[in-house]
Amino acid sequence: MDDGRRREILRFLGRIGVDTRFVSVTSGGVLINNLRFSRFSRRREETFRREFPDLEVVRSKVFQKICSRSSRILASFLEPRSRVSVDAEGELALALYTVLEPYTRKYGIVFDDEGIKARPETLDHAAAAAFEDMLGGEGIRNHYRSSGSIIYPFITVPAEWIESWLGTKIRVTDDPMVENFMEFFSARVPQFREKLMKSLIYLDENSQGK
Repeated sequence: MDDGRRREILRFLGRIGVDTRFVSVTSGGVLINNLRFSRFSRRREETFRREFPDLEVVRSKVFQKICSRSSRILASFLEPRSRVSVDAEGELALALYTVLEPYTRKYGIVFDDEGIKARPETLDHAAAAAFEDMLGGEGIRNHYRSSGSIIYPFITVPAEWIESWLGTKIRVTDDPMVENFMEFFSARVPQFREKLMKSLIYLDENSQGK
């Protein structure tokens, strides 16, 4: 979508009372990141559709959950007018751009090839990396720790949420043994990824400076 078209859409959304800091404007339509904060009511949606009948308004609950979890990372590591480079390809690059797009208004970020790298690894990637450490006889560590030069917006987001939103399959490991471990724990301990991530963060925080 060209900048002129985007500005036109954003101006109209603002005029009808939508808070554009909580929606993503893409070539295919407008995705709601937070229904309550965006104030994008059904009545406003009808008004918007009359003006832009070619654009879809997406009210995906799973997308809103992805944005909610991603926001915790982004709020911690992005600063006003940060330059951000999306370091991904294909659908995962599109996913990152879509989640980051409102931050051009929230924080005034600018997409720039030389900026902070935004990587697409998910909560499943973090868990798989920890299993790879264990199977390799190494101490587990947090392989995807965000910093001032690289951020992982999806690192607390289960891969299945993004798969559900995009309608695609995300590969998190090439090791069949790790895949078996992931499937085993998924079936018996549904929250194992979140619990493992808490342990990784704890280990990471307590190993710094040692």
